[in-house]
Amino acid sequence: MKKRSNVTAAILSLALAGGMVIPAAGASAEQTAQAAAPLENLALNKPYTFETPYPRDAHFGPTEDAHADDTGKQLTDGVFGGTAFSDKAYVGKLWQGYRTFKLDLGEPVTIQDIKVSTLQDLPNGIFFPDEISYSISENGNTWQHLGKVKSALPTTEKGPVKQTIAKTGVNTVARYVYMDIPAESWLFVDEIELMGTRDKSGSKLKPNKAPKPDQGYPRPGSKQTGGIRDEVLIYTGEWQYQPSDWVSFKKEDFKPYVSYVDQNMKRKDYMFDGFLFLPLPALLDGTNYGSAGKPTNKGHFEKFLDRVFRDDYELGALNEAVKEAKADMPRKNYEAKVVIAIPYPRTDQSDFGDVDGDGISENLNVKEVGEAEATKNRLKVTKWYVDEVYKRWNAKNYSDLKLVSFYWYNEYIGHQLSAMEHEVVKQTGDYVRSKGATFQWIPYYFARGWNDWKENGFDVAAMQPNYYFHPDANVDRMSTIAQAAYDNGMGVEIELSDAALTDEKLRNRYYAYLDAGKEHKFMNKSYNVFYQQVKTLWKAAQSKTPVEREVYDRTYQYIKGKYKVTNPQELQALEQEEQDAE
Repeated sequence: MKKRSNVTAAILSLALAGGMVIPAAGASAEQTAQAAAPLENLALNKPYTFETPYPRDAHFGPTEDAHADDTGKQLTDGVFGGTAFSDKAYVGKLWQGYRTFKLDLGEPVTIQDIKVSTLQDLPNGIFFPDEISYSISENGNTWQHLGKVKSALPTTEKGPVKQTIAKTGVNTVARYVYMDIPAESWLFVDEIELMGTRDKSGSKLKPNKAPKPDQGYPRPGSKQTGGIRDEVLIYTGEWQYQPSDWVSFKKEDFKPYVSYVDQNMKRKDYMFDGFLFLPLPALLDGTNYGSAGKPTNKGHFEKFLDRVFRDDYELGALNEAVKEAKADMPRKNYEAKVVIAIPYPRTDQSDFGDVDGDGISENLNVKEVGEAEATKNRLKVTKWYVDEVYKRWNAKNYSDLKLVSFYWYNEYIGHQLSAMEHEVVKQTGDYVRSKGATFQWIPYYFARGWNDWKENGFDVAAMQPNYYFHPDANVDRMSTIAQAAYDNGMGVEIELSDAALTDEKLRNRYYAYLDAGKEHKFMNKSYNVFYQQVKTLWKAAQSKTPVEREVYDRTYQYIKGKYKVTNPQELQALEQEEQDAE
């Protein structure tokens, strides 16, 4: 796609920032004079708050301090920055969901335009907010939601380039202004203006409520989750070390996942009912199924399916493991549900391979064929892939498995990679549903598109807290993610690695996930997703070391809703809360 020039961008910014007041026909001379009065920046030098709605994150908070708001008036001081993010006029915010901007004008005035000046610089991870939500109030208690305004410049504009995202033509009397501004990676703002007049000539404020997203966790076993209650990630892929088949699962490997086993590997109960098969990202030829490394092609997509549909590994092995478990345990109504990942159709792949039989290799490269053609070709790829999965699935005719869902492999919505990224995801989801399956996603910590998962076409989503992998993050990260997930209808991914078996600090970090599930009720009220480092729980189940085996036992207790939090005082408070509820 041809990029807009800086001149064009500047013209667009001016157009967005502009506002015009036209006197109504038959208006009095006094009204006409008021309406024609020049607009002034009513926010100039006013204090405000500009903060995350969650506790400041101990990992990301200190990083954003390099671009801090030193005076509390930096965004209303009338000073605009250039296109260099190092310009001192900018306030930088990093991740942590979004930011709420609140300002008290001191008295009711007539607000015409609310303008936010922002920077985009893709190489430095600075994105325009996809959209900004605006609200105003006269008393600070009841609010009029003015709606959302989307970014007008392309999300793929490399930059550095500036833009003013403005809600214009408000013409309403108000004293307070409130905005929600997403921070998906870095958010850079240099000035916020409230253009209007110091009178009450505008319309009377009409309180209403902003539309809320679906609230509450996705119910375990619901249609939304494909009937899954507890899902475990099963990786398969090439491994350059020994044993070379380590990243693959045989029937015996699946035993402690299908069944809860004692230390002698004797089955005692069922365990996971959902199994998400996904490729290890990196391949030995330097390609990557995600958005890093070199782009994968049709042969790589088929290589993943070749591995997943083997008889003695992966799906074939899982089918046999389930068959044995059902024969060994009295309860026969257990159902193993399968989810298969859709590798990411890369926007930098010029030669994917022919998927529609016309003899022409599909070009997915946005820069070479443009957004429309690349989107069409990427959708060809995802639909071919889904059809290929069903073709192979039907040929195998598994006796004890049910294919219920597909998973979008990329862990963020790559608006910076393609302006049509959301359409590729959405239409892929539509196609999956037309086949009778659901479409799921697990974005990383507040990844781009996290709170728009439903609009982007997913049936269910769970957020990665990434608390386990950020050693300087505090445990309140778990409460933050639980709150954000609940408020946006999401689940929470639970994360651990092999190191949790031998490292007490990491083991306690894993238990913090389980504690949070108990405390914030996603243990029982949400479908749960477990990330592990290939076979961590298999290792824990077989371990003769008590603290290692305990990792497996506690995971089982959590799945069954019987987990006890690690802190006795917290446990006592939770038990009292449950008794009071009864």
